[in-house]
Amino acid sequence: MTQPLQLESLEQLGWRFGLETIQVLLAELGNPQNSLRVVHVAGSNGKGSTCAFMASFLKCAGYKTGLYTSPHLSDIRERFRVNGTWISQSDFNRHTRLVLEACRRVEKKMGHLPTHFEALTAIAFCWFEEQKVDWLALEVGLGGRLDATNAVPPPALCLIAPIGLEHQNILGKTLGKIAWEKAGILKEGCLAATVQPHQEAARRIDRTAREKRASLWLGGRDFHFRKTSRGFHWEGPGFKGDIQLAGFPEYQIANAALALAGVQLLKARGVDAKQRLVRESFSAMRWPGRVEVVRQKPLVVLDGAHNPDAAGVLLSSVKGLFPKKRWIVLNGFLKDKDYPASTRILAPLASLAIATEPASERAEKGVNVFKAWERAGVRSLVIRDWRKALGLALRKLSMEPHAGLLVTGSLYLVGDCRKCLVGLKGLKTL
Repeated sequence: MTQPLQLESLEQLGWRFGLETIQVLLAELGNPQNSLRVVHVAGSNGKGSTCAFMASFLKCAGYKTGLYTSPHLSDIRERFRVNGTWISQSDFNRHTRLVLEACRRVEKKMGHLPTHFEALTAIAFCWFEEQKVDWLALEVGLGGRLDATNAVPPPALCLIAPIGLEHQNILGKTLGKIAWEKAGILKEGCLAATVQPHQEAARRIDRTAREKRASLWLGGRDFHFRKTSRGFHWEGPGFKGDIQLAGFPEYQIANAALALAGVQLLKARGVDAKQRLVRESFSAMRWPGRVEVVRQKPLVVLDGAHNPDAAGVLLSSVKGLFPKKRWIVLNGFLKDKDYPASTRILAPLASLAIATEPASERAEKGVNVFKAWERAGVRSLVIRDWRKALGLALRKLSMEPHAGLLVTGSLYLVGDCRKCLVGLKGLKTL
């Protein structure tokens, strides 16, 4: 007799790139995605934040708004939100059971099970359809063209956040190839916007948009933005003015500016983008795990800077916010990340680095991260168990009253540490 399938057991399947399996799975479930009106967001850094800005605006504008992001920081249910509220445990359990039953039917048809992310994406579409959301802000998992989220019908709007070198073994070795994969969310004639710090990525996205006859707004060409003391100034079609952000680091400005471009484009879809709603919703948005201060005395900051581009903006943000602070840096990475480059970038901040391993089968060995810190000229330790590593970091911090603790690298590590530091599980787990 076949054992009941568990959602966690699908994690060992890793990633699968291609839409065939997710399409068969969704067909088994009645194609719930076909009823959804979607803002689809891809990118390397900031796509989750961009989704959150869009969701905050749409909610403030009076729409029932879904938000699907990954990975989670504290609880898997936080990936699924309607108007900011997580899916209930009972709804999550019910939809998980229905999707896993459908996964078994897919296995009989195709000879393999859907992946963990494909199953989660199916759960999301089923729940958002049941909730009858007006809009869904949908974050790509990995890439874009072959990502499970790309099984949705043509979105109302596509946004592409800044792109950097990541997942090169899967997406390609150059920024142009990675941008081509991420631009795969663009559909014929769609509305789209992007902000790109690298011209190679911008050119590739622009070319793809022309090929698909998509209406693309490109930051620096079709709209412009600059930092202000309390947020940013934006100029483009339909809006000119200042937007305040609530305590966000500088690097969030590009994500917020991209979302604001998206808001202006949605006017063509009948969305009323009053300036008052824009200002209220952007200033109200909160997004954990991004230069998030979880303790003041002693200072503890969390940031999921998982690649070199993110490490660079983290460096400038931390220097700007805490100019004289020296840091104990606790970090760990997944295997497909360029952690040697990230450690070199963050080295000027660190008085001590503690290398560890995120709770993931894809975790890079802590000793390899330790060696990268040593090559970067930073005094380092390695403790494979992240709980013990966090405990040591906090003890070291208590002995250095003028230092701060910066937890960074994989969002899996940041999320687990956050559970302890903000009391979701308590420090007794250390």
